[in-house]
Amino acid sequence: MDRIGDFQLVRPLGEGGMGLVFAANCPRFEGTIALKVLRPESDALEVKRFQAEARAVARLEHPNIVRVFEQRQSPEGHHYMAMELVVGESIDARVLREGPMPPERAAELGAAMASALTCAHEAGVLHRDLKPHNVLIDAAGHVRLTDFGLAKIAGAEALTRTGQVLGTPAYMSPEQALAERERIDVRTDVYGLGATLYHILTGRLPFQGKGVTAVLTKIVSAPPKPLREIRPEIPEALERIVLRCMSKESEKRFQSAADLQAALESHLRGGGFFTRLFNRFRS
Repeated sequence: MDRIGDFQLVRPLGEGGMGLVFAANCPRFEGTIALKVLRPESDALEVKRFQAEARAVARLEHPNIVRVFEQRQSPEGHHYMAMELVVGESIDARVLREGPMPPERAAELGAAMASALTCAHEAGVLHRDLKPHNVLIDAAGHVRLTDFGLAKIAGAEALTRTGQVLGTPAYMSPEQALAERERIDVRTDVYGLGATLYHILTGRLPFQGKGVTAVLTKIVSAPPKPLREIRPEIPEALERIVLRCMSKESEKRFQSAADLQAALESHLRGGGFFTRLFNRFRS
């Protein structure tokens, strides 16, 4: 297969739980775009979820969110989503290649991600699967939030099966781990961003275990290991921000992505300056 509708496939870019992603060209679009194609064996629920992702992202305009141009079904029957092609790599690939990021850089990326989430939340869209793999760093060094495959639009039909656990285990909030759908709200995404920052800062998963059940049990009942025990140079203030995001009780987290963004930006204005000054004298 080298064509889907009027899209000429150039090369594969990757694959996820629901589909494959290709670089593609099309006369209707300028330059090369990313084409996300749903797997042919997908069931009706997965088709609806794929379409919901496209609708969710199409309503979002933010410099840190990957744009969706259209979602259709090709004449051959393939469901696809045409998206902006971001030249870069995912945050987890960057951390795997280079190790944990400098604390200030992590805080900058976190503030940008929080800004993108604020845009989504104000439009009534929850991401529900925030993790390093779903955050890209483009050629200019900017973060781009992608893969809203588990997104939920306020007021829309619930596209989950009863009791179904949605998300990626290591970055999942306690309410997601318990499949308590009624408790999932903007603070769930705040947790996901905190868990993502945990990975960026330490190079480790927030929770690990032998099998999914063991990981989910820790998410619900065990505190994450303090970041400074893993990496002492992380500022205490930044550690507090991340651990607050990852509180078991959503009432104890930042109550919005905007609040989290404000805390990270405040840290960068104040604590970040003193960290730079301290490190300069220490080196």
